[in-house]
Amino acid sequence: MVTNANANANANGGSMSNARNGGGGGGGGNNKKKVRGIGCVSDGWFTESSSMLPGQKFSLALEDSVDNLNSSSILFHEQSEYQEILVFQSAQYGKVMVIDGILQLTERDAFTFHEMMCHLPLFSHLNPERVLIVGGGDGIVLQEVLRHKEVKKVTLVEIDPLVIQASKECLKIVPPELWDDPRVEIILADAAEYVQDPENHNKFDIILADTLDPLGPAESLFEPEFYEDMHAALRPNGIVCTQGENMWIHFDLIRDLVACCKDIFGHAEYATTSVPSYPCGQIGFIVARKGNDNRSCNVPVRTPTYAFQNELKWYNPEMHRAAFVLPQYVKQELNGSADTSTNNFATTNNNYHDDNNGDEEGDRCILSQCVIS
Repeated sequence: MVTNANANANANGGSMSNARNGGGGGGGGNNKKKVRGIGCVSDGWFTESSSMLPGQKFSLALEDSVDNLNSSSILFHEQSEYQEILVFQSAQYGKVMVIDGILQLTERDAFTFHEMMCHLPLFSHLNPERVLIVGGGDGIVLQEVLRHKEVKKVTLVEIDPLVIQASKECLKIVPPELWDDPRVEIILADAAEYVQDPENHNKFDIILADTLDPLGPAESLFEPEFYEDMHAALRPNGIVCTQGENMWIHFDLIRDLVACCKDIFGHAEYATTSVPSYPCGQIGFIVARKGNDNRSCNVPVRTPTYAFQNELKWYNPEMHRAAFVLPQYVKQELNGSADTSTNNFATTNNNYHDDNNGDEEGDRCILSQCVIS
């Protein structure tokens, strides 16, 4: 079932794409943009460039090196109301989805991210019956969620129908019948508004929030209000898993997100996985549990059946445990025991700055309006 709430979303503001992965659930603000993704294609190469990736770029060769829009490698290229969407055939990584010039996923390594984002929280929950997916218009996280027979209802909230269209018509990573599963409800709406609605509170066992990078209008999805609304949308002992950025580039942001989520949820931790086509080949997850159960999600409480496990390429119970094993400097920082004055890794040169040191209300993190007690 597909419900279109975009009329309301458009009246109140749209959203950007997911900064790493196939669409976005919301973010507020009118976000029409100049077409630029195709401008990242030159001399038969796509080159990603973003202010979130200081001092570095990532490039992939197109299968067809013709350097224009008529290249047979360009499978889809359109500007939606919210963002520019490009799908192309690469020489080595299969089909690639790009939104607003930022690589979202590749056919070759998408499973390394999507399997972990889904199965880390779902196998940490004894009975995940109702699941909310924020964004995920490519359908890959949805496919992973539907492998769990315990799941009775999956609600996917995607603001941009063109992301779903491009995924169905050109990306084609998931089988088309997936979208027609009777357990699936697709809602075309701003996810920030969706979780804010009291009718959607105390409703979900799992929320998978593949949120945006904190740029422009997308900053609202990294504000405490969004995490508080997700907390309200969870049932007792529910688990949220969000895209957790890169520990080599965005460590200040990760540290503050984990601290903020600990304040809101009671328990939060950072997990990691390897994705070759993502910056530095790494991306993380913020995993937080609602309620008084402070048990870590680092040990699965359920395990895949033999048949289930054989359908997967990356996740297994050993990988689940390993995802929570962190480098020493990360572990120390997130536990509040590191001396950051001598930790070069924890004070990376990026775009995030805390200008509120010594604030009389408490130590303010880089999330505006967030006060960590």
